[in-house]
Amino acid sequence: MKQWTDELSQKLRYKRSDLKLNRGELCKILKIGSHTLKNLEEGYCEIKQSTYIKLLEWLVD
Repeated sequence: MKQWTDELSQKLRYKRSDLKLNRGELCKILKIGSHTLKNLEEGYCEIKQSTYIKLLEWLVD
């Protein structure tokens, strides 16, 4: 399991907002559940390494 930090949460929210995506659209893009995305945007949590990698790749794109 990987640690998702508050700083990463903020970056995720900002990028989603900049791209004008709603949570459902981003979930489809990242192929993750809406509950997972909600937890990620709210702050610190633990996630699978595969999800962590997908999210970081999306953030740097």
